[in-house]
Parts: sequence; C-alpha cells; structure tokens
Amino acid sequence: MSAPKYAALFLAESREHLAGCDRLLLAWERDPADTEPVHGLFRAVHNIKGMAATMGYGSVADLAHRTENLLDALRGGLVLPTPDGIQLLFSAVDALRATVEAVAAGEAEAVPAALTAALDAAAAGAALGGGPTVPPTRRRRAESAAIDPSSAVAPGRRPVRPAVRAVGVVIRAGASMRGARAVVVLKRAEAFGRVSGVEPSLASLEREDFDGRLTFRLESAAPDDVIDEALRAAADVQSVTLGAAPELAPAADRIDARGQYIRVELARLNAMMKQVGELTVARNRLVELARDADPALAETAARISRLVSDLQGEVLASRMTPVGEAFERFPRLVRDLARDLGKRISLELEGEEIELDRAVLDELAEPLMHLVRNAADHGLERPDAREAAGKPAEGCLRISAARERRTVAIRVSDDGCGIDRAAVLARAKRDGLADAVVETLTDEVLLKVLARPGFSTARQVTDVSGRGVGVEVALARVRSLGGTLDVHSEAGRGTTWTVRVPLTLAIVRALLAEAGGERYAVPLAFVSETVEFDPGAVTAIRQREALVVRERVIPTVHLRDLVAATAVARAPRRPTIILEVGERRTALVVDALLGQQDIVIEPFDAPRGLPAYLGGATILADGAPALILDAAALV
Repeated sequence: MSAPKYAALFLAESREHLAGCDRLLLAWERDPADTEPVHGLFRAVHNIKGMAATMGYGSVADLAHRTENLLDALRGGLVLPTPDGIQLLFSAVDALRATVEAVAAGEAEAVPAALTAALDAAAAGAALGGGPTVPPTRRRRAESAAIDPSSAVAPGRRPVRPAVRAVGVVIRAGASMRGARAVVVLKRAEAFGRVSGVEPSLASLEREDFDGRLTFRLESAAPDDVIDEALRAAADVQSVTLGAAPELAPAADRIDARGQYIRVELARLNAMMKQVGELTVARNRLVELARDADPALAETAARISRLVSDLQGEVLASRMTPVGEAFERFPRLVRDLARDLGKRISLELEGEEIELDRAVLDELAEPLMHLVRNAADHGLERPDAREAAGKPAEGCLRISAARERRTVAIRVSDDGCGIDRAAVLARAKRDGLADAVVETLTDEVLLKVLARPGFSTARQVTDVSGRGVGVEVALARVRSLGGTLDVHSEAGRGTTWTVRVPLTLAIVRALLAEAGGERYAVPLAFVSETVEFDPGAVTAIRQREALVVRERVIPTVHLRDLVAATAVARAPRRPTIILEVGERRTALVVDALLGQQDIVIEPFDAPRGLPAYLGGATILADGAPALILDAAALV
C-alpha cells in the first residue's frame, strides 16, 4: 500500500476524530458522571491508533496507545474523572493533533516526555493506589493476541492443532480509507497464523471503488472467539464471519457499501473552478459574437451557454460546505479562553447548516477567531463583575449564520459590557485619529477607529489580545473576500460583530454600469434595487447630498465624480443603483446600466494608492477588462 496515497486520507480522518474528541471532552467536562463521552473518546483514539499503525506513524500510534490506556481505565471505573484528569486528556488530544499534522507533512514531531509520563502515571494510578483489579477481558486478550499470537490461547485452555478457516470481513458502509482498514484487518489476522487467498487482491484494496468486503483463508490454532474479537477491534469493522464462506449481502446492501460519497482533494475542486471560470469567460464572449451571426450558430451558442451554466452550478455546489465545519473549533477555543481568563462563558451556535463556498469558509477562520477572542477578553466580564451588574455570572457568547439574499451573515455576539465609546474616543483623540470637536462615535466611525493598525484600549498586552491587530486583521481579510464587517455595541448590554460575505468568490452575478465612458461591475449581492435619479427628490443629510427613495433618505455617490471622469459628457438620464450593506444604504448614481452578467473575479494585485472602492477586476464578454466596485467602501 502506498503511504503517500493514503497520507491525505489519514490526515483528513484523524482531524475528524480529533474534532470529535474536543466535542466529547467538552461534554464530559460539563457532566463527568456521563459515561457515553468516555466510550466515544476511546473509540476515536483507538481508530487513530489503528490508522497510524497501518501508515507506519509510530509516534502517533504510541501516543494514541498511552491515551487509550488512560481512557480504558476511566471507562472501566479504575480511575475516576477529575478536572486535572480531563485537562490531561485535552493536552493529549492537542499533542495528538500536532503529531498527526507533523507526520502527515513528513516532519518529525517529538511527543513531550512529560505528557507521556503523565498519561502512564494517570492510567496506572488506580493499581498503584491499591484500587480493585479485574481479570483481563476477552477484548484485552484479543488485542494482545494481535500483537503476540502466543497470548491467543487463554490460561487453562489446551492448544489445538491449526485449522483452516474461511474468513469474511465487511467494513462499515460509508467508512473512508476502506482499503487501509482492510489492511489493518489482514495484519491482525496474520498475527494468528498464515493468511492466503485474499479477495479482492491487495492492489484492488487501493481502488476507490473497493466496497469494503474482504475474504481470505486463515490457518491458525487460535479459538474462533479470540480471532473474531481481534478482527472486530479494527476500526469500522461491521461484521466478521468464520468457518463457511460468508454469505453475500443483497444487491441493495452492496450498493450502499460502496457509498454515495467520495473524498476529493480541495486542490482538484479549485482547479475545476478555475477552468469553469475560464469557460465562463469564453462562453460570454461566444454569446456576444453569435448574437448577430447565423441563427444556427446563435442557437448552438445558447445551448453551450446553458451547459456551461449547469456545469458552473454543479462545481459550485460541490464546493459548498456547512459553516458548522468552521464553527466546530470554537467550543474548544472558548473553553480554553474562559479557563485562561478566569471567566465563565457559555457558547451558543446557530445556523451551522448554512452553506458557503469552501474557499470563503477557509478564509473566514482567522477573522472569526479574532472576533471570538476579542469578545471573550474585552466584551465579557468576570463573574464577580457580572453579578455586581445584576447579570448571571456566566457570560453568553453566540455565533450564528444566516442567509441574507445572496450573502451569508455571520454574527459574533456577547452579552458583556459593550464597547466603551468614551474610552475609544479619548484614545482616538490622543492618537490624532479623531478631531477634538467630535463628541460621539457612530458605529461606522467606531469601526474605522478600532480597525486602525495598533489601536487598542487594553491596559496591558496578554496572550489573548491587546496588541491592536484583531479588528484590523478581521476587517482586511473580510474586505479581501468582497465582504463587509459591521459592529453594533450598547453599553452594559453587549456587542455584535457582523461579517457578510458572498456565497462564492470565483464566479458572481454582477450589474454592469457605465460612468465617464468606462464600465464597472457591481456585485448583485449588494444591489437592493435600481431607480432613476430624480433632482426633485434631492435633499441633504449631515451636509451631504442625499436622495429620498420611498420616504427613506439615502446618501448619494456620483460615480463620475468619484473616478474623476471628464472624457464624456454627462448623460441627461442618470440611473441610480441602491447599494445595501446590512442596515446601511447608498445611492450610486451612474451614466448608464448595461445589464447583468456572470463575471469571474480575476487575481488582483492592487498597486499602492488604489482607491478603497475598487475591489477587483474582471474580463467582460467582449474581452475588455472592467473594475469591480467594492460596495462596502461606498456605503
């Protein structure tokens, strides 16, 4: 079996198991009397150990084995759960995560000796302390037999002559790395005796269409029950039959065993999306050229356009991922933050089923982490301060996701003390970031001040925050995704950060507009409506021109003036695009509207001094480039 072939699968599945370990440890910490989490932890660590042994990752297998020993003592009642013991398991999971990442990347990762010693001591604590001893269970006997065949015969049982058995094994339907799991079964069987007649062949086990069904002949003197339990101890084994040839499952079961899902490298999906983007540009150009051409060519172009649109939709759908995958890291993060800060924090997650393009979701991980850390450190008070303010001692941190038209809004909210606007304003004036005459900070100005590099109101720098980079990094990353970041805070009631991002980065629907003879693309995700500019509806708000649209006063931005266009005379009619970002609106006045088009956002290395309202570039249907407007910078 090729190790490189399965290294990525090992890494992906180990990450899933370790994420599950975090969830189970958090649940167990809340209710130490519950026995289900410890059983789940044992199974997850045991699976990691089995996979690591198959891949030849000795350091991972050894650490998992030591962790498994402690979990076995805990689930057997030989060791009682304590806060220190649970924290030790958290440390073991962290070390496993670091070791898995290192070996999968081909690097050496030394496991801390102090940790392994602590695990061994904790697992042996009951016996050293005179705790009860129990005879080895059949499960322990089976696991030891897989390492030492001589232990397969229980004490008092006379050895028997080797017998040849037909063995059938079925790997659980839906399990990944089925080939690797089948090899684990074969290695366990080889510990008992000679294995032959393996079907399918070892080469076939590496194929993606391996359905998880394995048969072989085993010549061994070990009892059937010991062999059965040793093989079942391998990860994700659904059934084991010994003796007669295993019966075939019904055809429907065979189809299910093959599974309806396969793992695909994200790099392949990214490459597919890039090719679909190029295909979309070519499609747009073909449709433009065929518009006034032969009817047969126009019909063929229309059909190709529909096929490209369908393909584009399928590739986009394959990249969509529930935001819950990004949220799953936060329970552990919040737990550790609360422990380090001496606070009590409960975490609520909502909208985990909302889907986003995987590329967008991966980029959101860092800004969301900064916002969560700021909320835990700056927003939520210590238990004594909360009780003195008439609040529950435990603060609430909520992370939610919701669809808003063509965007996804992710909110990080806390019920803490809120942002001290007076302190922020005083610091801003002292640093020259605000005029001396400013008396209050609106939410928009507050965000601009907080996002200035190095700005912080923290009295001291800690491991959690205080360096003045959290909001700056979050805003910069969200803006690079074509999204927006807003903040709303009330003194004594808490703060809400809202991140809005488009569903996908690669291909977006845009409204094309013209100003001064140049064309610009405005993502439809932030277009509320279009209206005609009416001079009779013009008014002013805060010494700025505004337009009254259905009794709502909306500030205006004239695109011609913004880009300093003078080459073409101003058009008599002035269409107006109402941009909406959260609760904020802007009326963007343009010379003409040119229709809608799917555009591909091209890589854009912004030169120094580029205006903030330009968020990228694209190639239009006629082959000419166009700049993409950043709605967040215009509102």
